[in-house]
Amino acid sequence: MASGKSEIFEFVLQFLPDWIQMPALGLFVLVVLVSWGIKLRRERILRRAVRGAVAAHGELRQQGDGTRGADFLGSYAPQNQPERR
Repeated sequence: MASGKSEIFEFVLQFLPDWIQMPALGLFVLVVLVSWGIKLRRERILRRAVRGAVAAHGELRQQGDGTRGADFLGSYAPQNQPERR
């Protein structure tokens, strides 16, 4: 038994001219495949970011020397200014 979505899609496809039915079907399949690809790419990027954050958090935890998060700003840290007298 076909789902409601597929019945609606077939119903709409019937009203299109014969010469445009196949390109419309191909375009629909292309859109579905691209959306799946984007979803998989986002999941992979998120997984990589979480893995990197866990590794960085583990490194901070191992130090245990009383440093704060502000001590690890890297290139975003304010540069030390020489003292003026």
